[in-house]
Amino acid sequence: MLEAMEEHTLIGGKKFFSGDEINMVDIAFCMVAHWLGLIEDFAGLKIFEPHKFPLVSSWIQIFKSVPVIKDNLPDIDKMLALLKRRREMLLTSKSN
Repeated sequence: MLEAMEEHTLIGGKKFFSGDEINMVDIAFCMVAHWLGLIEDFAGLKIFEPHKFPLVSSWIQIFKSVPVIKDNLPDIDKMLALLKRRREMLLTSKSN
């Protein structure tokens, strides 16, 4: 998916997938912009390497800097804590 995004992101100097305005494609890939880092932290995996995907990396920074996006994304630290608690509850219930 990251390779496909890299091929189609910021073509011709665009800020977003369709130009200078956020559209549905950008919203659909919001999980890459925000959730991928959370998943990496939670799972202890390194999936996204910015140097391999410089256009996607640039898009992520631009996308997350838009005020309406930045002001409405869930707090990473809170989400990480929630996921860790949920995992602990699941592991505890399995051992009982």
